[in-house]
Parts: sequence; structure tokens; C-alpha cells
Amino acid sequence: MTQRRRPRLQALEATSLPAAHARARDARRRRPVVGDRAAAVVADDLDLGSAPGRADTLATLLRVAVLDEWVRGFARRHPGGTVVELGPGLGDRAGRLGDDGPAHWVDVELPGVAELRRELLAGTAHLVAGSALDEDWLELARDLPGPHLVVSDRVLTLLPEQGVQRIVFTAARMLPGAELVTDLLSRGAAGRLAAGPLRELEVDWTCEDPRELEPWGLRLATSCDAASPPAEVAARLPRASRALAAALRATALRGERLARYEIVPV
Repeated sequence: MTQRRRPRLQALEATSLPAAHARARDARRRRPVVGDRAAAVVADDLDLGSAPGRADTLATLLRVAVLDEWVRGFARRHPGGTVVELGPGLGDRAGRLGDDGPAHWVDVELPGVAELRRELLAGTAHLVAGSALDEDWLELARDLPGPHLVVSDRVLTLLPEQGVQRIVFTAARMLPGAELVTDLLSRGAAGRLAAGPLRELEVDWTCEDPRELEPWGLRLATSCDAASPPAEVAARLPRASRALAAALRATALRGERLARYEIVPV
């Protein structure tokens, strides 16, 4: 058996590994929540470290499933539009959604993870190696057909608050009519993650209510608790996953939310 190699990543880059582990385990199940087959291929080649616990695995898969559904909805409304995913890690949302996805796709990833993506996840998406705080991806997205959808899964929540505000303000100016889907962490949820999966990082800002972000130039379209996904997502979940989410709603998954916003043009 070929020995898997341990990727050499910086602390922020390494936050992508537990999520990749969760998606790989899910892909090998008889009835997966997400079904990211590319994640299983990545796991065959890379040592992704210790497996995340049941609650962290479920939280990851629920976030992915909800964001997938919202991306599909955007593609149905705007089939010729562009999706920009900030920090896709070692997942392949563009390839997984296939014909259900938009016509144009941009992935923005830190250099170490971007190098692994080039090696293991070659696809049709434009890949920008750099920080979400850089404007390179905004300039590329501006040259692709609109409207635009910006997707963030555990990226904006780990950036400085002022940096996130700057991304929103700049997207409003450069990508008129854009939408944003992202996860949000309450103070309690951030504290739990800081004691576990994110212990090497500091969460700079938190959000108790998705409407708190509206003064940043965002108009809330819809939101949900991670443990209570939209009906169309919940209907596709295995019964065991639905039961575990319900059991953890008031404890391990409390304060983890997802929200879809319209970015108000400036």
C-alpha cells in the first residue's frame, strides 16, 4: 500500500484538512450527505491527520450541503453567472455540482492549498492563489459574466472583521448585483471551536444574529441554523444524520448559522 504524504501547510491553510477528512469519510458511505468523490481521491493520496469528531464532521457536512443548495439555486436563477468560492480547501464544489452549477467558477485559495489543488483537483475553475483579502480575485471575477455569487465556508469567520467589511465594500463596488453565502459563528460557537478544531487560530469577530451584518452593506435574504437546514436539504439527509443534528442542536451545533445575502451596490 502506498504511504500517504502529509501536506506541509501553514496554520490557516491547515484548517482545510479536517473538512477534507469529513468529506472523504462521507463520500465512502453507502448514503452520503454530500457525496464529494474528489475528497476520497485526495484522502487516498494525503495524510489528512486525525479524524474530526462526530459533531465537527456533521457540522462540516451540513454547511457543505446547505451551501451546495444555495449555489444550485443561484445557478438556476442565473445560469450564465459566476461563482467565486473563497477557500474551497481540498473540496471540489464546482466539479460536484456539474450541470447544476453556474457557467463560470473562480476558486480563491492560499498558496499551499492552491498548489495541492493544481496537483490533485485539476478542473475547469479559474484558480487564484492568494488571500481572500487581496483584490486579485475581484478583478478576475469582474471580467467574468455577472451576476456573481461569493461563497465562504469557514473563511470570512476566520478573517479580521475590518478585512471582511473591506471585502463586502469592494465587492459592492466591483461586482454590482452580487450575492454572498457564508457561515456565521456566535460567541459561544467561536469559543467551542477555539477550544478544539480552531485552537491555533483566533476568531476576530462573531455574529449573534445574521441581521447584524446588514449595516456592512448586506441585505439578508435567508438564513438557517446549521442543525436545522432548509427542507430541501433536510429531505436528502440520511435519517441518522438528521437525528444527530437534532440531538446536537442545543449543544455542539448551537450558534453555527448560515446566511445568504444580497450585496447592496454602492
